Amino acid sequence: MFIIYRGNETGSSQEAEHSGYSECDLHLGCCCLPLVFLAVLSRHLAPSQQIPTENMALIHAAFLFVSVCAFSLAAASLGSLILRVLQLEMNADGEHLLICTGVGVISIEMLLFGVEVTQQIRNGCLVVVGLLCVFLLAEFKRIAPRCSRSLKAAFSGSRLDFLLLLIIGIVLGLEFLASLAPLTGSDALHYHFTTPKLILTYGFHPDLSILHSFLCGQHHLLILFGLALGSEKVAMGLIFLGGVMTAFSLACLASRWSSPRTTRAITLLLLLTPVVFWQISSAGAPDIWMAFFASAAVMVLCQRKNSGTWRQALLAGLLTGGVAGAKYTGCLIAAGLVAAIAIEYRSARSTSLLFAGSLLTGIWPYLRNFVWTGDPVFPFLSKTLIPERANLFALKALLADTGASQPGHLSQFIPFVFFAGMRQSSLGFWDFFGPIVFALAPLLISSFADFRKWRVPAVVWCVSALGIFYSSGLPRFLLPVFPLALACTAAGIDFSQQNGWKLTDRFVVGLVILLWMVGGAGLVMYMWKPAAAALGFIGEVHYLEERRPEYQEAEAINRVLASQTKGGKTLLFLRHMYSVDVPYLNGDPATSWIINPDRLHTPHDWEVFFQKEGIAFVARSPDYPEKIEAPLTEMEAKGELVPVARSVVQDFQGMRIEGEHTEISVIILRVKSSIETKNQDDH
Repeated sequence: MFIIYRGNETGSSQEAEHSGYSECDLHLGCCCLPLVFLAVLSRHLAPSQQIPTENMALIHAAFLFVSVCAFSLAAASLGSLILRVLQLEMNADGEHLLICTGVGVISIEMLLFGVEVTQQIRNGCLVVVGLLCVFLLAEFKRIAPRCSRSLKAAFSGSRLDFLLLLIIGIVLGLEFLASLAPLTGSDALHYHFTTPKLILTYGFHPDLSILHSFLCGQHHLLILFGLALGSEKVAMGLIFLGGVMTAFSLACLASRWSSPRTTRAITLLLLLTPVVFWQISSAGAPDIWMAFFASAAVMVLCQRKNSGTWRQALLAGLLTGGVAGAKYTGCLIAAGLVAAIAIEYRSARSTSLLFAGSLLTGIWPYLRNFVWTGDPVFPFLSKTLIPERANLFALKALLADTGASQPGHLSQFIPFVFFAGMRQSSLGFWDFFGPIVFALAPLLISSFADFRKWRVPAVVWCVSALGIFYSSGLPRFLLPVFPLALACTAAGIDFSQQNGWKLTDRFVVGLVILLWMVGGAGLVMYMWKPAAAALGFIGEVHYLEERRPEYQEAEAINRVLASQTKGGKTLLFLRHMYSVDVPYLNGDPATSWIINPDRLHTPHDWEVFFQKEGIAFVARSPDYPEKIEAPLTEMEAKGELVPVARSVVQDFQGMRIEGEHTEISVIILRVKSSIETKNQDDH
């Protein structure tokens, strides 16, 4: 990872080779080469059943930090090679390293997609690690001088600048420790981590019982990579890396229009924003990588070198694919980038090249969905493209979950675009960006005369926000453009300072300090338990029982069925399936495409379904979903579902953030036809 702020202007790569680093860099590259292998060996240092002692946990955290650093260096080396082939170089060292890392990461993800298709995932990931070692050895002597100059630039400045940098480091350290705690994020337990785990266990194929698995994009391949190397923590570390890259890309962008002090202040504010530190540390979702790739693409479009050339457009397109391929709403942000290059350069060729580059790197999840279902954005076009297989109940539930069923009213657009929109029905970290952009919006309007300087990020921000508002309206989907808005806000702050607006300057300083304090308090309150668990001060089982939703239900199912399934599957009605270790199908009609209430009316329909899918057990905790309750309850009454075990466990009551627990019964039933089959096999 790199500390990147206002970088120095650089010469050609040939100058770097003759700047006194050659022999030193070769030795340093050879020393760094084994670091990439640490990720592979992590499974041997991370016991699966218990948190190690405090000392071992600290060593383990340091080990994982080095692994993440090694990955970032290897990605930067691969990206450096690609940029040399394209004969491209950024204006400053820090920007060049960030762009190299972005290009390297998206290239690694394309390699991992190829590995996934071959079905040799674990061995293929080892091959990818070997390739990264080769790239690191070949290119390290070229990126080492840039790293050194970026570090010197970062640590230059006044004592206050150094203090801000130190605080940024402390905040990142706490967020890194929190990211190493056992996984507890709700969506992560439902599909972000569950889907890669199932792919590793059963192979790369469609799983219609988990509808959200089709929403997995490019950056979920990093989770698959970490899990394939044997460690959930490596996967979380790679998500954390996306947050670090996002913070540094904001710093590089903001430094174009604001002073180093304002740049560092606004970067610290980003890291203390609840939705950001939640995404970086414990959410277990790779969405934060979208923010980095959006910022990196904007950074390329703002370059003075190669401005308006086909190389610039193609490189911006390759990075845009990292946004479009991550999530369906990423296509709207990609549209914002297309609009920005069209407005900035008014060139059909540049616009077409950016579009082509984004297709090259971002089309793969859509191609996968099309091959599997006939709908590239499955299931949103299923009513039109595959009406005979459409599940209208599950589709309606997903539309409600993503906000697509409730388009926003025009009066709500202004608060939404300035990150001040909130869903009162479910307040949480996932929506809260803070008031900074909204409160300082007048400064942006006042500095409109200098709009051309920061037109590209402003266009991407506003076009993306407009598309997301009318397609979904969920504030959390604005995360990828939040750094762009903060960079524009930094430009407005410095504009007021340059014009001597003392009253405004005092208000800005007071507001930023207040938000630091509030964000810092929230960070400590939210992160201290995960950090303590990561360091071994809280036992893993105790932490999971207290913090992971439906963990005790899953463990009860594992205990009863671990030795009884013998090829049969269990129908579950849990949302958080990551902890379940026995073969299963998701039976919740709101999140499973194959559980269609319109086609499963009677006990006979369910009997046919059980035989077709190989269902041997049904586990409910405590009730069936209301939409399918009647036929299953009737099957129990007729003795077609026979109770075999019952456990009483604890789980969350109401919102998880409230921390209230209640007792829940877990009842496991055997399908009668499976009993008869078992008896026949015994005879």
